[in-house]
Parts: sequence; structure tokens; C-alpha cells
Amino acid sequence: MASIEDKKYECSRLVFYKKPMKDNYKLGLDIIDSPQELRRQRILEIQKRNRDLNYNTGRDIIEIFKSDDEEEEEEGVMEFESTNKSKKKYERSKHYANQFMLSEWLTEVPWDILEQWYILACPEGKRTLVVARKNTTKAYDRRGNRLGKFQSLLPGGNSNEHHSHCTILDCIWIEQKKTYVVLDVLAWSNQCLMNCDSEFRFFWLASKFEEMKELEKGGVPKNTYPIILLQRTDIHYNVKSLIADVSAIAPLDGFLFYHRSTAYTQGRTPLVTWLKAFMLPEVLEIPVPSPYDKKPDGYINLKHYLRKFKEKKQKEKEIASTSNMEIVDEDIESI
Repeated sequence: MASIEDKKYECSRLVFYKKPMKDNYKLGLDIIDSPQELRRQRILEIQKRNRDLNYNTGRDIIEIFKSDDEEEEEEGVMEFESTNKSKKKYERSKHYANQFMLSEWLTEVPWDILEQWYILACPEGKRTLVVARKNTTKAYDRRGNRLGKFQSLLPGGNSNEHHSHCTILDCIWIEQKKTYVVLDVLAWSNQCLMNCDSEFRFFWLASKFEEMKELEKGGVPKNTYPIILLQRTDIHYNVKSLIADVSAIAPLDGFLFYHRSTAYTQGRTPLVTWLKAFMLPEVLEIPVPSPYDKKPDGYINLKHYLRKFKEKKQKEKEIASTSNMEIVDEDIESI
């Protein structure tokens, strides 16, 4: 028998079915150049027209990653396991910089959100590009700084693998648990998947992790850290289960929404969007359990929150420029 909360969820799902976010056309934020839904449709059309070109681009990236001799500049970057008392310098590589597909805030509810979008609960952590090649596995941040070197069971990631294999994953590093959770895949065992749509990439990941359950077990010679695939599902799925799965790994950071037909492209895209948990009832009318529905102090609505967020980032840039420091302009707090 369905619980009261489950009934409330079903009712709210029907309410927002193909319903635009209230007053979203009034947001007037500088972070969007035109209505988000219009840009989504344009990008999807461009992806269709340029599919062959995108395929060749993806193949070139794989070749660069495979042949890269890592002539990298030394940078003051802390290893994952290091402490404030023990800092190590690691390399920086332009080949691994700016490779992530980044999300936008979900400012307009897609008309096809129930049929064409996945939802993915994300834990708090550090976004990393995990590259398995030449019998070892390395992790890089957004700017190409190498953050770690270890062994993994990913194709190309340990001494027993074929030397020419290359696997590239988009992950979040959970330092407290010494665990990688997988968001997406760019390549698997020399097979470039960047030009494949999200539906196929996610199917590929699910099937590979089902075949290689040993990836989830770390602390062994050939798999130093657990590598876990996050659950992704349709929007109408009860978010309680998604939150429970993620909370077992690390505190919940927020929710990503992937369009089924988007290719993996570098940079921001309206085909991957983001909300904090407490925003789901306001934007999508999806209830979330306590305490995840708790709003931060001073929160009024999404429009106000994003304006404050932009102002905060602008101040950080100004401080960084006056202090001669480098800062990354991120769309969201963690992803």
C-alpha cells in the first residue's frame, strides 16, 4: 500500500507535468544569453548535424590521451592523501584541462522532462577526470593538475592491462571515503563514447560495472580505491531512494539532470542542469524528505539565490585579480 508521502509525490508529479516553471521568463539573469529551452533545442540540432565531426573530434582526443608523454609543468598541487603538513608537487597537463561537461542551473523546466531526462543525485566531493592508460590510473582536476596516481581495474589502469588501452571517466572524488563515484564516461578501452548520447553512455556504464563488480572493492593491489557507479533514473522516480544511495557514500550535494540525447561536450550546456535538494519542491514540485528540504538562511526563491550566487562569484574574481591568485569560475558549488 502506497504511503502518504508516495501519494503526495505522485500528485505533485502530475501537477508539474509539462508545466513551465512559474515566472521563469522573468528571471532575467545574465548567466543565460537566451531562454534555456530554446538553447537546448538549438544544441540538439547542432549535435545532429555535426555528429560525424564530433566523432572525429572524440577520436582525436583519445589519440592525444593515449600518445601524451605527459610533458607537464610542475605545479603546487596537493595529493589526495596529503595533509597541510605534507605537500607534494605534481604535474599539470594542458591535455587534461577543461575536459568536463559542466551543468547550468535549471532555470526553465524542460517541456519533455518526464520522457527525456535523467536525474542523478550527487555527493559532495571533488570533480576529477580519471584516466587509465599505460598500465596506471591518474586523476586530474579541471585545470589539468594531476591529483593522484594509482592502480585500478579499469581497462588500461593496471600492470596486467594491455599497454595501449585507454579509459577516461568523469568522476567525483570522495576524500573521506577514499572512493571515486562515476558521473559519466568519455572513453572505455579505446572506444570513444563522447559522441554517443547520454542514454547510450549510461547503458554502457551500467553494463560494464555489472560485468566488473570488483571495481567497487578497493584496497587491493590492482584496484587501490573503490570506483562506484551512481544510480541514474527517470525524473518520476522517487528521490528518496536516490538520496539514500548517495548518503551512504557522502553528504548529498545536489541533483544533476541529463537530457537523454546529449553528447559529451566540454564546457557548460543547458542539456545538463543542476539544482540543490531544497530547490526541487519550488522548481519541479517534487517533495524531498527532511532535512534535505531545509533552505539556507535568507533564501527567498531561486531567482534571488542565483543573483546572490553570481554576486559572490564576482567578488571572488575581483579579490583573486587583486591578489594575483587564480580562481575557477564554477557554475555551481561543487559540480
